[in-house]
This record gives sequence, C-alpha cells and structure tokens, in this order.
Amino acid sequence: MTSKRGQVTLFVILAIIVVALGLTAYFIFKPQAQNTQEQVTSLKTYLSDAISAQIHKNIIKVMQQGGYAFAPLDSFETPYYNVAYWITGNETNYPSLEEVAFNIDLLNFGIGQTNLTPLFSDYEISQGTFESNTTILENTVQVSAKWPITIKKNQVTQTIEDFDFNYDIRLKKLYGVSVYAADLVANDSLPTELPQDMNLTIYVYDNASLYEIQDTNINYQLDQQPYNLVFAVR
Repeated sequence: MTSKRGQVTLFVILAIIVVALGLTAYFIFKPQAQNTQEQVTSLKTYLSDAISAQIHKNIIKVMQQGGYAFAPLDSFETPYYNVAYWITGNETNYPSLEEVAFNIDLLNFGIGQTNLTPLFSDYEISQGTFESNTTILENTVQVSAKWPITIKKNQVTQTIEDFDFNYDIRLKKLYGVSVYAADLVANDSLPTELPQDMNLTIYVYDNASLYEIQDTNINYQLDQQPYNLVFAVR
C-alpha cells in the first residue's frame, strides 16, 4: 500500500513538472492590447485559451499511453510515449473508463502549479488551487476546472475561477472498441468486425505489438487527423 501511494505521489510530481513547463512555453507569446481594461480582458481570455490547449494535449497524451498519464514502468517505449500493456499472454489489464478520466485529471493538476507572476510581470496576479473534473461522454470529453485567478493592473481588476471545456473527442467509443479488441486478442482472436467509423492498425515489433484504434469520422478529427487510442500487447 505504501509503495502504491508513493507511486501516485511520484506521478503527481511528474505531472506538475511536465504540464507546468508546457503551459509556461505557451505563455511566452503575450497578448497585446491598447488600454489597461483591454489588456486585462485580453489576458483573461488568453489564460482560458492556454488552459484549454494544455488540457487538450493532456487528453491526447493519455490516449496515446493506453489510458494513463504515466504508463506503468513495465510498458512499451516509443520515441514519443510509453504505451501500457493491456495484454500479456492471455491476461488483460486495462484501466476502467473512470480511471482514464482520473489520469486526465492527474495531468491537469500540473496546470495549477504554473507560477503566473513572473510570466506576466506587468500585472498583479494571485492564483489559488487548481481542480479538474473530467467526464467522458459518448461524443465529447468535458473538463470542468476551477482555478481562482485575480488579474490586476492599475485600478482595473478581473477575477476568473470556473473553466468549462468541451472537446469533440469520442473517447468513450474509442475506449469501448479498444476493450472489445483487447478481449478478443487475449483469447487468440482478431477483431474483424469493428464499427464502420472505427479502424484498427497493428504495428508489429520483435517482442510486442501496438494496437491503434482510430476514429475515422471526419466530424471528430483534429486538423483532418483521426484521434486514436493505443495499447500494447505482448
């Protein structure tokens, strides 16, 4: 139990470092506006856009790693991600959909550890604790976040706290098809009958294979590229 708690603590620390660095890089390009009111309003909008973009990256990372923010130590390494083994021999070990949502929130936690003050030295900024609640629905991923931020410049003050983001990613369907495929593969069968808008690509390596379930519906794509969920098999 102590070992598992320590592992979760390590993951939280890693999430803070990885996500905070990503958000800091986003803030290098600061918004430009004319007067103080416009500057504060522009920064408020900019912060919301930056948070949304980082959460989107976090969702994609979790999907690429088999549903995990940080894949288990025993995972398949690629140049970009470490993909969790869902199947070893005839044994399956995949996260529940609720655990996938938790792992997205785990990465999102790192957003709140970004210190905004040195990034925007022209403003007085105070920030509270970041909270994330991810809900995976049939056709969307919803993330409700709370991050109390007060922005002040001269006599102009604005406060933001609640952020609600919707991403057109059919993660629930991708997950369901992936679990269906994994259960078949674990029983020495190949998934030959997938939903019409789902595609399976198998990448075979020396000691393992990667299974990639792709959503080919053009209404749910990123820059004409399909979203996908990846898991490893050995």
